[in-house]
Amino acid sequence: MAKEMRLASLERTQWVILSLLSLGSLAFWDWRITLGVIMGGVIVILNFKALRKIIEGEFSEGGISKSFFFKYAIKFLSLLAAVGGVAFLLRGVINLVAFLVGLLTIFLAILAEGIRGYRYTDEESGKTDGT
Repeated sequence: MAKEMRLASLERTQWVILSLLSLGSLAFWDWRITLGVIMGGVIVILNFKALRKIIEGEFSEGGISKSFFFKYAIKFLSLLAAVGGVAFLLRGVINLVAFLVGLLTIFLAILAEGIRGYRYTDEESGKTDGT
């Protein structure tokens, strides 16, 4: 149950970070940058949701079946196709650097959740020196 809450918190954090990055991109006064950030963020969030669904489905059945590797391979190839397709087909429409920044949403969310979890465990144990 606690792990489900952490994953739900991670998903919420991804949306918050994507919102902040999108708002920050408005400062550049270029819709291509904002669109790139949003597209990259949405792709990575959908990828995370698909990965979570695949893994939860397999472990709820009691073990890893052969179809797990097929599903995971299809998901991974879909991610590569989405990223490559957007980067290649929309290179004149979106800013590619902003697109890559949007793809960093998952990394930033994991970093934020890790820091939040580290601070929470420190407060629980009463330690203030980080050990």
